[in-house]
Amino acid sequence: MIRSLSNGLEILIFLNKRNSSSAGELSKKLGIPRATVYRILGTLEEKGFVYKHPDDHRYHIKPKVKALSEGYSEDDQLTTITRPHLLHVTKILRWPVALAVKSGVELILRDNTDKASPLAIEHFSSGYNVPILGNASGPCILANLSLIEQRDILNVLRDTGRLVDLTTQSVEEIIKSLKIIKKQGYSIHKRERNKSYVGYMRISNLTSLSIPIIKKNNNILGAMTIRYATSALTKEKALNDFIPVMAEAVSKVVEQMENENF
Repeated sequence: MIRSLSNGLEILIFLNKRNSSSAGELSKKLGIPRATVYRILGTLEEKGFVYKHPDDHRYHIKPKVKALSEGYSEDDQLTTITRPHLLHVTKILRWPVALAVKSGVELILRDNTDKASPLAIEHFSSGYNVPILGNASGPCILANLSLIEQRDILNVLRDTGRLVDLTTQSVEEIIKSLKIIKKQGYSIHKRERNKSYVGYMRISNLTSLSIPIIKKNNNILGAMTIRYATSALTKEKALNDFIPVMAEAVSKVVEQMENENF
């Protein structure tokens, strides 16, 4: 580890949380020698990240600090936080688990544990787009959007001719099914065998089970989805075995997201 870089980041984090601080306070709180603190602050001040107030000689962050976070979105933060919890769920349940988020009128599969799962039938890479319907994750997310947002997305799919490729249901029929999904708290989708899917050939019937990742303000962040062989267990057993473990993981993800103010 580059100690000077680590110390510099710690100082920026501290100043960002406290708004201002003296060099002595930084040294005491962070356990960094005062001479080192002064040297780092001098560099940060020279580069335009902090400034020293002429009256009280306390250091404050400058707007340039915001540039360090440009390009880092809530979805990026969610992916980072969710990763260990996805792995933990797969360790307990053994089946692959994925994180999906909405992007426009599609989904992005942000992460999965396919390589970590001993039972994964398919192995997908992360970061590609998939339709928002025809799976478990999309309806799970859609069900927790406002009715206006649901209609906007479904109408776009209908008006661009994509809805008919995804389902035989009308917009109103889909909205009705979304109400059921929201009430029950999960979405489930079965995939028949011997049909190509994102460039792969399915070798077994698969079922996906999704639960929403929702913040306390009811903002839907995404969905956690587990995939399993349909013949391996009944729907009732899947719900009983999988949902408590997934719900606990989602709760921890949401708590961490709330604590980090995203």
